[in-house]
Amino acid sequence: MHAVAAVYPLAWMAEQVAPEAEVELLNQGSQEAHDIQITPQQRSAIETADVVLYLGEIDYQPQVEDAVAAAGGEVVSAAEAAGEEALLPASADPHAHEEEAGTEDEHGHEEESATEDEQGGGEAGVDPHMWFDPAIMADVADEVAEAFAAADPDSAETYRDNAAQVREDLTTLDEDLEATLGGQCRLDEAIVSHAAYGYLLQPHGKSQHALTNVGAEGDASAAELGEIVGEIRAEGITHVLAEPVEGRDAAETVAREAGVELLEIVPLDAVTDEQAATGLPDLVREQADAFATALDCA
Repeated sequence: MHAVAAVYPLAWMAEQVAPEAEVELLNQGSQEAHDIQITPQQRSAIETADVVLYLGEIDYQPQVEDAVAAAGGEVVSAAEAAGEEALLPASADPHAHEEEAGTEDEHGHEEESATEDEQGGGEAGVDPHMWFDPAIMADVADEVAEAFAAADPDSAETYRDNAAQVREDLTTLDEDLEATLGGQCRLDEAIVSHAAYGYLLQPHGKSQHALTNVGAEGDASAAELGEIVGEIRAEGITHVLAEPVEGRDAAETVAREAGVELLEIVPLDAVTDEQAATGLPDLVREQADAFATALDCA
């Protein structure tokens, strides 16, 4: 049984549901997942795999989406498993379009989609980082089990049982996230280098203010960074959360100018071998803990 996964969280899911399967991760070695350039060998693997797991037709990985159209095996779309109502709009940063307040919702969504297209996030305006929502991932687990069951009917019951265990583990994760982020916090907004954490924060009444994908060209201008520094000082914010690459320079600049601490976070679409050994639920918990520190949660 051969499975191909577009991003680490989906590879983790395949391994939990079908531990005997050979799971090929397209961005192996923590390669940047956005707009990944797949090789001819990877394209062939997608076309011939028994099961293919990807995020869906959201223009997050256009080459993967193009190759999936020729897949001969079972295909799992995380976006379809989640359902439209569970998906967040791209660049869900409450500050990104403050000047749009009072306009029609349709117009606002169009503006968000354009911003996300600039960062490789989706023509449909979908935030691709849905693996931070345990409820979404539990639904994905069910779809993954059905895909493996269709490809290997003799083991269908095992796949479904494994998916049920994954759902149970993710339900526990959801409860832990609520305990970490849903309680009393001094702040309700975190300064982040990249708007990748809406699915982690919004279910618990928190939000993100991103340093990338804020301005018209996708990155914050010097003036906008200055405004964020002013916000940090005015609100008594003590930490800026920064990813290893996306928005790193801006985060370091803002933290330095504001005299606050930089906290490390990881978007989890791509991880190191050491991080992969930790497993997705505990990695999500680690990101939640970082946000709890930044938000000054009890």
